[in-house]
This record gives sequence, structure tokens and C-alpha cells, in this order.
Amino acid sequence: MGWLFMSRYAMGGHETPKAYLDAQFTYERDLPEGGTSGLRILDSAIVGLTTYYAAAQVTRDGTGGEVFAIVCLVRWNARSKDGEHFGYKDSAPLRR
Repeated sequence: MGWLFMSRYAMGGHETPKAYLDAQFTYERDLPEGGTSGLRILDSAIVGLTTYYAAAQVTRDGTGGEVFAIVCLVRWNARSKDGEHFGYKDSAPLRR
């Protein structure tokens, strides 16, 4: 997949790339047949302002299930002249 770049002002009020990505990967949705399905970040880190690592857990009706890793390449330039301060690139999920 390609890079997604944005200004720091488009980060929805999140002050850091880590906070933004944690929020992007955390969700809960109502299912048509009832109940909920979601994803929560158990822990995450940005290493060297180049890579975001997270442990994510699938949830069903608020109960935790499968845990998997999320890895994104990150670019952060708070002084960007073109206004694109933050970018990230995720990849397709790996299946075993």
C-alpha cells in the first residue's frame, strides 16, 4: 500500500503520530445481527520516528480475542515546508 501524508492539523487533535495511529486502529462497531465487534490497541511504540509497532486485540461484545501485530512505517517532519508533517504506510496483513 502507498503512503498517506497529512498536516499535523489534520491529525484530529492528536499531538503525536503514536496517539494518532492508536486512535486510527481502535474502534467498536455495532453488528447488524446484534452485539459489537472491534479492535483495541494493547500496547504500542514508535521506534526512531520511523516505525510504529502495536499489539492489537480483536474484540467481540467487549470480550478480547485474537491478538496480532500492526507495523507501519512512519515519517514525521514537524517543520515540513509543504505542510505535510506526518505520513504513514501500512502493509497488507500477513496470514499464517
